[in-house]
Order: sequence, then C-alpha cells, then structure tokens
Amino acid sequence: MGLTYCENCGHLFNRCYDDNLVDYEADYENSQMFSPRFRRYAEELSDRLIATYNLRQKDIVEIGGGRGDFLRIICDRGYNNGVSFGPSYRPAAGDDVPGNVRFVTDYYTAKYAAVPANLIVCRHVLEHFWEPRPLIDTVRQAVGDRKDLVVYFEVPNGEFILRKQIFWELIYQHPSYFTQSSLAKLFTMCGFEVRDIQESFGSQFLAIEAFAPAHGAILDRDSFCENKSNTAALGRALSAAFSEKVASWRDRLERLHNKGQRIVAWGAGAKAVTFLNVVDPVGSLISHVVDINPRKTGRFVPGSGQEIVEPNSLKELHPDVIILMNEIYRDEIASHIAGLGLNPEFLVA
Repeated sequence: MGLTYCENCGHLFNRCYDDNLVDYEADYENSQMFSPRFRRYAEELSDRLIATYNLRQKDIVEIGGGRGDFLRIICDRGYNNGVSFGPSYRPAAGDDVPGNVRFVTDYYTAKYAAVPANLIVCRHVLEHFWEPRPLIDTVRQAVGDRKDLVVYFEVPNGEFILRKQIFWELIYQHPSYFTQSSLAKLFTMCGFEVRDIQESFGSQFLAIEAFAPAHGAILDRDSFCENKSNTAALGRALSAAFSEKVASWRDRLERLHNKGQRIVAWGAGAKAVTFLNVVDPVGSLISHVVDINPRKTGRFVPGSGQEIVEPNSLKELHPDVIILMNEIYRDEIASHIAGLGLNPEFLVA
C-alpha cells in the first residue's frame, strides 16, 4: 500500500491499488447484522430516513447491499418496495426473502437507471472503488431532475481513521478513504447538491445525503473543507505513528505471551486481518479469533492463519486477554463474556 493524501480535495487513497487482485463475487461475506449493536444502528438509520424523507410505500434501490440486510429493514419498517443490486448475492438455505424485496445479481450500471426509486442507498461500497466517479455519474443519471429522490451514501470515515490512528482500518480492498471534503467534492463534481454530510456510528462512518440541484437550502461544498489542513497534518504524520504503534503492540503481545497469557481477538472482519498480519504474522501470539457471524466459524484468517471460532468456544479456550477489534462493541461483548462466566482483560486494537 502506498497511501497518498491530496491537499486539494482532502482525499486519502492507495496509489498502489490493483483492481484485478480483488474479487467481490459469490464468496464475499461482510454481514455485520449478527451484532445487536450494529442492527440497532441500521434500524435507527432506517427510521430516520423514513421519517425525514417520507419513505413510506415508496421504491428503494440499494447498490451493493450483499444479502440485502438493510434493504429488508427499511422496506419492512416503511412498507416500501426494494431492489438490491450486487454480484455477490446468492440465495442461502432457509433465506425467506420478503415479497417486497428482490435481487439483481449484477453491478448497478446505466442500464438500470430507469428502475423506480425514491431513495438510492449505497452503504460501504464506494470505498472499494479505485475510480468512484463512474458510479456517482450513473446515480446522477438515474436521479435526473427529480427533486423527490434522495441519495444516501455511507463510507468509512477517513478523518476518524487519521484522528484515532486506527491503522488496522487501512485495508487493501479499500483504495479510497473519504473525508468530508473529498466526499462533498465528488458529489458536486457529478452534478449533485449536498444536503448534509455527517459522522455516525461513533464517528466511524461518514454519510452524505444529496439531491438533484435546486432542492431547497443546500450546504455549500466549502463548508465541509474547514478541517483539511488538520487532516493533511495527520496524514503527514501517518508513517511514523504507524511504525511506533506496531512496535508497541508487538512488544505488548510478546510480554503477555511470555507470561503464559492466552490471547484471542474478537471480530474477524477486514480490520482483524490487517491487525493480525501486521502484529502477529505467523499466528504465534494470538491463538484464535472470535466472531458472532456463524458463516465465518471454522474458517481461518488469511495470512496469519488463526482459526475463527464462535463465542461459546471461549469456555474451553478460557482466554486471559481479549483484543477488541472495534471498541464500539465493548458492552455487547462484555455481556456475552460475563454470561460465559469469564473475566478476561480487554484491550482495544
């Protein structure tokens, strides 16, 4: 990875990215809906969009929605009709797809611009694009001159990653790390007017709401550029801070390991893959990774090789230390651990 920061638009990106090395077809698994905390966030977001834009008995288009978890929620709670576009969807055994939701196993392109929509939603997809503009241009074509069609995009918050120095959020599959400035610039360049950009989910996400031009009071793009100089400074300090943090984690894990402490990690997402391959690349210090997604149980972390286990496995593993890949889930994890009768030390990656 060769991270580069653009001081003109405030965008952080991996200049070494090669799209040919990444595959998002049928085996791609990224659902977080097994977490009550994350599902509550999705439900609250759904309710806010429904209330703000009167999305009841309307048409919802979702781009890159995987198994359509969010689409099902917003269609259920607003009695809406939805269609999800994405190449990775495959019907699962026992998957009861509601009658008001359908799937198109294809990328969302200009040929689908005429599909009816009152909301076009795309969550945690745009950061995977080396060239994000063609997708936004396609969405702009679909919106046309309609003033009643809202566009909602959500991405990881690049400014949050830099502020908190969460280097494990830097993964190869994400060539783009959007800031408020770069996200606003992308949408305005593609002919949108931005209604709002805000941080959510403990500031970890960045969300933009946009319309066709002349949709009432619109925030100027420059209003999202105030923090560019600070973000640039954080970007310039990235390399030294990364080396220091990696060295600190390796030393800490080795000391725990030498004391006979059993260490596991909780959360087998992309962040864990980065963390484990950087701080414990041969899997000698951290024995297992816990994940509540049953579709990951029995699989292994690419590279470092730790087995992914279900939470109840901790009764046998009896860890002394659990490394939390995401602190926002601390209460949820602590409750589960207490139910198992365990009392490990928690560390936050």
